[in-house]
Amino acid sequence: MNDIQLCKDRFAISDLLARYTLTIDNRDAHGWASLFTPDGRFEYDNRVIKGREKLERYAVIHSKLGGRHITCSPLHHISEDGQSASGNATTVFILATRSGYRVAVAAEYRDELVKMDGNWLFQRRRGDVANLPGDPDFPMVTADPDTRDYLSLLEDAWKDLGELMSD
Repeated sequence: MNDIQLCKDRFAISDLLARYTLTIDNRDAHGWASLFTPDGRFEYDNRVIKGREKLERYAVIHSKLGGRHITCSPLHHISEDGQSASGNATTVFILATRSGYRVAVAAEYRDELVKMDGNWLFQRRRGDVANLPGDPDFPMVTADPDTRDYLSLLEDAWKDLGELMSD
């Protein structure tokens, strides 16, 4: 792959990451799900939501929260043939609550991307929530009473739409 194509692909991947946050934050569930391959996977904890239909249903539930994602520090490696990439990015999810804005989740995304019909898509995206260094089993996602009820909606969606992952 030449340097110009590598730069184009890097910009296209950056655009994919931006579309990911903007579509879900602006309540475009269909647009968000379309950023995944038809059999795309979104993983969290020990569960996976598979396929655009279920991903779109998840995004509809997510849109009820009214939060904003800030995703930064993306670093993706593009394969030699330019048809796949893998990498990571950091994300913070902020919710508006009656007590003000709250950081609800800090996490790292681990991505596997593929190029289909000239467009970069998520084949697999895994969100790993940051834990307390001294107590990794502490339930950080539901620790804040101001965000607990909101995030419980998402945890219920994971249980309803997701499948248990096999080891």
